[in-house]
Amino acid sequence: MAHMKKLCGILLAISAVFLYLRFGVNLSSEQKSTVDYETGNNLELPGQVFKQENLKLPILEKTNLQLPNFKKKKSLELPISNETNLELPIFKKKPLVIWAIDIHATPTYDLVVFLKPMGVNFIYRNYDTDFMRCQPKNNCNMDHGPLKVINSENIIDLDYKDIPRFYEAYKDDPAMKSVDAFVCYHLVSLCELYKPFNKSVIIVATLRYEYGRFGKERWTSWNRNLVEYASQPWNVIAANNLYDAEYIKYFTGIQPQHLPNWGNYTNQVYNPTRPGFLIATTHSGPFMTLFKKNFTEICKKLGCSVSLTYLRDLYPYYKYSDVAAHQGMVYVPYQVSVMSLFEHYRMSVPIFAPTRELLAQWEIKHNAMFLKRWSGSNGRPSNGSEIDPHPSQRSVPDPNSFTEESIRYWGRFCDYYLYPHITYYDSIEDLARILQQITKEQLRNISTQMKLFSVQEKIRLTKLWRNILLTAANHSVNHPH
Repeated sequence: MAHMKKLCGILLAISAVFLYLRFGVNLSSEQKSTVDYETGNNLELPGQVFKQENLKLPILEKTNLQLPNFKKKKSLELPISNETNLELPIFKKKPLVIWAIDIHATPTYDLVVFLKPMGVNFIYRNYDTDFMRCQPKNNCNMDHGPLKVINSENIIDLDYKDIPRFYEAYKDDPAMKSVDAFVCYHLVSLCELYKPFNKSVIIVATLRYEYGRFGKERWTSWNRNLVEYASQPWNVIAANNLYDAEYIKYFTGIQPQHLPNWGNYTNQVYNPTRPGFLIATTHSGPFMTLFKKNFTEICKKLGCSVSLTYLRDLYPYYKYSDVAAHQGMVYVPYQVSVMSLFEHYRMSVPIFAPTRELLAQWEIKHNAMFLKRWSGSNGRPSNGSEIDPHPSQRSVPDPNSFTEESIRYWGRFCDYYLYPHITYYDSIEDLARILQQITKEQLRNISTQMKLFSVQEKIRLTKLWRNILLTAANHSVNHPH
């Protein structure tokens, strides 16, 4: 009988693994995923609200593969949700309606795709003029016609006089009356436009939140409005990356939620039928030229035959199937968080990124992360912020400073170090060796682990958004249900 019980247990375990890999079905009552971390300065796990006075940030270093130059880090067990049966849609009889205006083709589009199964409708205007960005998603003209008062000329640098004008233009508009909540992503300062409507406002920063509110006076005024929004329980202050969550806290004292994008609109999965690795889309600059030159020379010296090509060089107008068909994606970061990272992770494409130390060196010596600060993006970098930090943050280095202390402190919050199963290289030579020696079996194993993590991440994000949507619905006079 004991042997039979043992045999049944083994068969059940095999069945659970098969169902989980094939269908995402979870048969276990408790699961934990062990990943390797480099110890950082106190911060709770990604996605949770954390306390500044008791921070503990797990920073991911090397993936669990026996590859050259990989150093083992102290492991940390991440709790994995076993709640797979989240009943959808949430709003079965009357959909919840969200109004959104964006100047980036991807973040809000991602939310449209993610929330649709929950019973959410969108009134969405997309002012992104970057064809290279919206073309892969085929949403370059995803809008509901021109807006009153707001246009592509004034949407970023909003004149405060336009706020009452916009309200007067839309207060009796039938479409606006159907709206239950506003969402602001890539231009979160635009949410000041919606203050008079007394509807829920969901602010999710995808980059530095002062975008469009440059100058000490305007930035300070925006901070006051943001604090007021945060004081109202039907509103949400969040960021799709931990860096911007901490950045908002640094200047306002607000503790934003961490709400990563889902990024599964690609409808593609890793299928490595083409040779070589790709370098993720990046902005051109002297450092990128230096990186590719050094990689080519080192690879030649090592006698490696691996191919590493810029994505846009190989596919000027790429399809997501092109990305999924190559062996993996190498990141040379220019920004703390990019939407392509969510895309590639959800496709389970193996990702290679520099260690925190290497990225810090690149930033100190070559200003590699030149788009991290607005002063750097306009070609006139200034060493420091225009406004002071919140009193609770005075011991934290200025994120807009070019000091080594600031670069190393804030680097821990970049997206590349918060997700499991990313492979890290500590030099260009290390990258060349890894890409040369990594096997197809190891790449497949990484991809499988990424896929399993994404199954759990979807459950977690669905629960977070469910709470947000129900709060907005309770505040709405339209009573979506």
